[in-house]
Amino acid sequence: MFSIFKVIAFIIIIQLLLFPKTGKTNDFIDYSFLVVEASEKNISSNSFWSFLKNNAYSGIEVEVIEKNENIVLKENNQDFNFLLEKINALLNEQSEAIVPVFLNFNDNINKLDSVLKNSLITEKIFYLPLGETWPAYEYLVQANRRIIFFVTGNYVGESRILHKLDNYVIKISGNDIVGANLVSNLNTGLNQELFMIDNLDKLPVRSAPNTLSNNVVPDYVNYLLEVWTSHGKRPNFLFIGERYRDYNFTVSQLGSFSWVDGTVKYAGKILEKVYWRNPEVTVTNGRFSFPIRGGEEIMLSPFAPGFNMTPEQIVVTGEMEVPESYSIIATPALLSEGLSGVFNFESDLLNTIDPSKTYVGENYSFTQDIERGNVLKLPENSDINLGNLGNYGLRNGSFTVSCFVKFTDILEFGDNAIIGNNESGYRKGFHLILRSGHPYFGLYANDYVSEEVLQPNIWYHLVWRYIIETGEQSIFLNGKNIGSSDGHPPFSGTGNIHIGSALSSGASLRGYIDDLYFWDRPLGIEEINRLALNENVVIPRETEATSPAESINVKLIIGILSFLLLLAIAFIFIKRKKLEISSATVQLPASNSANQLRLFGKFFAIDKDANEISDLFTPKVRELFLFILIHSVKNGIGAKINDINENLWPGISSKKVANNRAVTLNKLRRILNRIDGIEIATQNGFIQITTSPEFFCDFNQAFQLCQKTGEMTKSELESFYQLVKRGRFLKEMDWPWLDEIRGLTGNQVIDNLLKLANIYFKENKLDKIEAISRRILEYDDMSEEAVYMQVLVLQKTNNTHLAKFNFKSFLTKYKENLGEEYPFDFEQFNNHYSGLLQF
Repeated sequence: MFSIFKVIAFIIIIQLLLFPKTGKTNDFIDYSFLVVEASEKNISSNSFWSFLKNNAYSGIEVEVIEKNENIVLKENNQDFNFLLEKINALLNEQSEAIVPVFLNFNDNINKLDSVLKNSLITEKIFYLPLGETWPAYEYLVQANRRIIFFVTGNYVGESRILHKLDNYVIKISGNDIVGANLVSNLNTGLNQELFMIDNLDKLPVRSAPNTLSNNVVPDYVNYLLEVWTSHGKRPNFLFIGERYRDYNFTVSQLGSFSWVDGTVKYAGKILEKVYWRNPEVTVTNGRFSFPIRGGEEIMLSPFAPGFNMTPEQIVVTGEMEVPESYSIIATPALLSEGLSGVFNFESDLLNTIDPSKTYVGENYSFTQDIERGNVLKLPENSDINLGNLGNYGLRNGSFTVSCFVKFTDILEFGDNAIIGNNESGYRKGFHLILRSGHPYFGLYANDYVSEEVLQPNIWYHLVWRYIIETGEQSIFLNGKNIGSSDGHPPFSGTGNIHIGSALSSGASLRGYIDDLYFWDRPLGIEEINRLALNENVVIPRETEATSPAESINVKLIIGILSFLLLLAIAFIFIKRKKLEISSATVQLPASNSANQLRLFGKFFAIDKDANEISDLFTPKVRELFLFILIHSVKNGIGAKINDINENLWPGISSKKVANNRAVTLNKLRRILNRIDGIEIATQNGFIQITTSPEFFCDFNQAFQLCQKTGEMTKSELESFYQLVKRGRFLKEMDWPWLDEIRGLTGNQVIDNLLKLANIYFKENKLDKIEAISRRILEYDDMSEEAVYMQVLVLQKTNNTHLAKFNFKSFLTKYKENLGEEYPFDFEQFNNHYSGLLQF
């Protein structure tokens, strides 16, 4: 049942979503450019340069080479500066034109950089650092940074002027299938906001276009609209070869369409990947754009594994005024959502979702495992029949299967069966197995196998996930995606499903299994990580129907309990403050007490004699220590030696790595001998750090609080705040492998501090809200929520002028960082975030 606060929150969200500002944005990514090849024929032609001058949204494609220590055009050996001078003249004549230039280059890029830096156009070049968003078109014009270089080819060196094409642009070809290459591009993890159509002149059409006939214009326009829709991105660069006169209609035609765009965000950040339940759309980035064809209705239904969307659907009709941008809010789903089977194997075959069902099997038993407690043992030729697979939501839809498994014997040339059936036929077989040690996701002739090879006598957490919208089959090992493949049609078998048995050949498990779960939805990556860390899945209890007599008895009991509760209120009220203080989950040690390690803020270690020994950890010893410690805290088993080698000593021979690791590990052991309550050990290919209560680590305590089932209490949130308030996690460290855990930790800190700020808001503790906002800004100096909290506190303390000054400072920083104006003024900003501290 919804509380009044949830209703208010829901109304506020709906208002924000249904009544955004009107009018269209004019970001650089909202424009399309016709890119023409500067061939030998074109580059010396006056009509070519006249075409570029008269078509404001045009770009140039050219190949350059280094010859006799000079940069020249490959087509005619003309000096590269000739082209730059022509572009400069073009920009001087067209004061609002932006010219993207695409260079193909295969030599040392430093020479090319040097020529550009010493050219006439050096002050007009715009460069966007990787990971930042493209600015407004007007910003580029007003700043007179109106030429943008992209480069491709087998060049060497790095450039701060030239954008590496693949880092910024998703690329397809005019003869590609619509929608091709999209998922593979998204899986790069790069923020590729721009979209390029190469070889548009080679698009298969009824006849080639020419300047006398436009009979094939609909073919090109329809194609561009299709790829715009299927990719959720406006085609920004249209490459049409050297025949520029035949294609000058494309940009104007494409510009005649309106579009609907927006973002999908979680905790203020744009999601990296969003799926769409629309037949013509598959998957996009969290920023989307779709064209509106005249008079048609658009229905957009986004989803992302592990999240619920608000609103669930966007509908745009021909009669509507399209808003500036839709903001879709993603909120994490409960792990219990979509559960269709839960088997914990606590000495029984009970499915917690449906306890009434019974299951039969043979040659199985339950046993006590030193790591996992009660588990199911399935030796060779044993299995358990779980009944019809339709009961678990596996047929013709998305699903996820998760379990812990350990193999006593892994077949070198054969299959170890985990979950499966005995059906054959295309899409009817269901085989979650190991094949020659490789995790395998089989739907019979519709399969995917990972390159990872598992070892016997090690507990692994395995997840198989299928997403019907893209046909994605993915396998996760210990929370990490070890492989995915797209385009697989859904499973359609109808028979029974078994644990420890699969395939007509009679494959069996040969090991142990624990915590087997089924979902009829795809889990998100964060959810899978939590499962790998052994998080319990809490199943909400359903309300049972009661008879009238039972209802009366219940009411009587509730009345008696309420009376007793009233008698205790006075005692509780008196003790309340003391209880709040004493109920803190974590007692922080004094800053100079022995046996402690602080990872929030500056790295800080104290030994058993209360001496600070932070400086004893040399850079490589410190990196090894933190890599092992963080993995040990997260998964309980430590860091794989192979992962240590790859991350700490990349590109070094295995023999030298082993020597370096051994030397560094010995140094680390000597340092840890000075601290009580912490030990390091090597076992089964892992290096693990274990701790006992006399040793204190702020990261360990904060991580454990975040694993708590359900919401944290006030005292737990306050404890969490005390743990993290020293500063950003490992503030002075900078290793590539640290980015993921630092990002996750930063999100947890911000989320939990916002929850604590809400509590303090209800208690009118403005000073504490302001302190929390400062801590959030240390993690994310562009956090609009934190800025709003500061502004709110200042206004409530009658410091309106200072509040506006803070807001103006934020506007300046926003423009410096993002290259565009902030979309709200002071009043709009306050209205937009007015519900932040009211839920």
